[in-house]
Formats: sequence, structure tokens, C-alpha cells
Amino acid sequence: MKITGISLCTLVALFGVWHFTQGQSIAPSQKVSPNFKGRFLAISDADMIAGAYANGELNKVPGIEDELVLFDDKENTSSLTEPLHISNSVISWPAILEWNPKYQFAYIAETRAVHKGEAQKMKNVFTDFPVGKKITVVDYSNPTTPKVVQEKQIGENIQGVSINASGTLLVSGSTEKGKELVVMGLKDGLVQDVQSFTHEGISAKDTGNGGIRTIEFHPTKNIIAVNLNNTDLVFFKIIENNGTVTLSQLGDTMEVAKRWSVGNWHPSGQYFILSDLRWGDGLGQITHGKGKLVSIGFDEGGNHTIIDKEKVGLSPEGFDISPDGNYAVTANMRRTWAPKKGFWFVPARKESSLSLVKINPNTGELTKVGKDYGFEGALPEDAVFDQDNNTIAVAVYHDRNEEFPKEGWIDFWELEDDQLIKTEKQLKVARGVHNLLLIK
Repeated sequence: MKITGISLCTLVALFGVWHFTQGQSIAPSQKVSPNFKGRFLAISDADMIAGAYANGELNKVPGIEDELVLFDDKENTSSLTEPLHISNSVISWPAILEWNPKYQFAYIAETRAVHKGEAQKMKNVFTDFPVGKKITVVDYSNPTTPKVVQEKQIGENIQGVSINASGTLLVSGSTEKGKELVVMGLKDGLVQDVQSFTHEGISAKDTGNGGIRTIEFHPTKNIIAVNLNNTDLVFFKIIENNGTVTLSQLGDTMEVAKRWSVGNWHPSGQYFILSDLRWGDGLGQITHGKGKLVSIGFDEGGNHTIIDKEKVGLSPEGFDISPDGNYAVTANMRRTWAPKKGFWFVPARKESSLSLVKINPNTGELTKVGKDYGFEGALPEDAVFDQDNNTIAVAVYHDRNEEFPKEGWIDFWELEDDQLIKTEKQLKVARGVHNLLLIK
């Protein structure tokens, strides 16, 4: 029997070789105490386990709810507060948290709302969860007693959130037609004015990827980098005039990736670095190659350039740049979304990994350092450096071997001599932790 000119036996053999090469060795934990300096937020979506992406089986656990927690190094990286139950969703890129240092406010984008029904299975988790409509604002000015101070409806399926340097503007994406880019004026840290925009380049055909997916403010300027259709990048300058906002596009729309998730500005503001997962549709979910970090040279005059592309691990959905701008670390989910039962044919489903990348702050060039660092756990979508650039916190969704997991956790890694060292320290949180944010 022939399949497109290749014998079935040959095809099976090639698949077996390819499947084997997708393996990842596990980095041993070492008796090293993590030295995480600073505070960070961690948010969990308790509505679904990782395998629901593939088979729709949610395996919800009664009493386990969506959760937002703040951690602080002064408490030996222990929770400062009882968790708050804040609606959020993993059906998003890991960019749904933002922080206002002036008011000590956290902002949470609700991409999809809480599943309140008793059903434990959905046909398609990407479309069947209730529509998320709001930005939730949490006051941490007294971190031992945080409180929700605002819930503001701003659109449909909110696609992340970002704040400007002066703390006067918040931006987000929405799937609401004609109102896909949302600019919010802040007064005393609360959302006051909401203005919406669209873009001619939004894809109406690809409803799964079309639209404004993530947005990030420049470190010092009222300029935003916008993820358009998960493939293109466009920069806008936001101009304020007596309470009215206008957008001025800076340069041409750039095709930068096969499918990109989040981007982070280099602290210098000269480069915008994004994560290309390289995903395809259909079989492309299990045949795609390694992801990449893509470094873009930003020019306020509009002459942006792609500086470099560097291969990292499989499915690097979330990543972080060290505060000093010298390193990036990617959290590679690989294919740990594959359920334990019935998906034996999916390679790279048993382990996750991290990739360490050096950034040349003078040129924006990227260099991967060493091999990927494997570890156990499903769906690690995000990682953050501490304020001293030496310790990394990694969000692990849950144990992939548990059918009804109750917990996820935070792993800690130390960066020493261009190498990552996995510590034995773990912080248990509600299952479904998927987004972290270092805060001031």
C-alpha cells in the first residue's frame, strides 16, 4: 500500500523515529534554596484540566475555584493573603494580568467566564465557555486584605491587558466586531473612559486567530505593540487630546510569525521580542517543529526590522525577559495538553521544558544557551524572572497523571553561569495556574 508515494511501513517507521526524537530528559532537582527577590501575582483557572483542549473533558472538582494569589519574598515566598476568587481563563495567551504600582492595583482580563453548569464535558472549550466581558480591579494597598474595587465590562472575550508607564491608560483586545482594540482611561487607578477601535487587517475568515490578540505598552512611551491575527505585528502611538484618544500607526504591518502568542519589550525600549509557537491547524497541532523567539528592532519613525529569530523548545507560549535585559526564558509546554488516555500517538506529551536565551542589549540579537531543561508537569504557560535577574518562577498547570487534580504549583529555578538549576522548592496553588506577573 502506498500513501502519497511512501509505503505504509516506511511511514510508520518514520513516525516512530520522529516520535522518539521528541523526547525530553528531566533536569534533576537540586538541594538549592531559591532566592526569589520581589513580589509576583499568580492566577489559576480551575474550570478545566489541560487535556480538555483535546477531548473537552473538564474534570472540575467541587470547591476548587479560579484564584488570584500574591507572593512576596519577605514571607519566604509564601502567600501574603487568602486567595481571591477572580474569574479568568486559560483560553487566552498568558497576558491577562497587569499592575499599577502607584495604587497597588491588579487588573485581570476575563477572556472566558466561569463555567457554572454541572456538565463535565464540552464539545469545544475554545468556543463553549461563557463569554468573558470584564476587567476586574483588585486593591492590594493592604496586601493582607486585598479587595475587589471594580468590575468593568469593556468588550467580549477580553484578550489580555497592559498599562502605560504613567498609569493613566489601560489597553486590551476584544473579539467584539468593530471594537477589537480597547483603550481605557484610568482615574485614581479605576477604569473611567472606554474607547474602542478596529483595524483593516483583522482577519474575518480565521475566527480562531483573527483579531487583536495581545497588546503591550512601550516601557516609557504611549506606544503599543499589537498582536494582529496571531501572525502580524503592528505598532501604534496613542494620542490623547481633552479626553479623546486617537491612534496613529507607526510603519507597516509586519508578518512576523506562523502563530505568535505574547511579546515583551526589552527594558531599553529598542526591541520588541515575541514568541512564535509555530503551531498549525489540524495535524499541525502534533507535527509542528520547535518554537522561536523573534526580536524586532523598533523605530518610532516606522522603519521596524526583524533582527533575529532563535529556535527554542516546543510550544513556548509564555516567556519573560530579565529586568537587566540580558536573558530571556521560555516556558515550553511541548504537547503536555494531550490527555494521558487515548493520545499515545502524540509525541512530547510527557514532559515540559525551559529554554534559556541570551539577549545582546546592544544589537537585540538572540543566542540560545545550552539544551532545553526538562521537567514534569502539564501546561507550563508562563515564567518570570525575579527583580535580581537570578531566580525564575515557573507556573505548572497541574500533574498530568492526575485525573481530577486539585493543585497546580510554582517551580523555582536558579540561573548560575549561564545554566538553569531546578530547586526542590514548590509552591502549591489552585489547579490551572497559567499566568505570572512580577510586580513592584
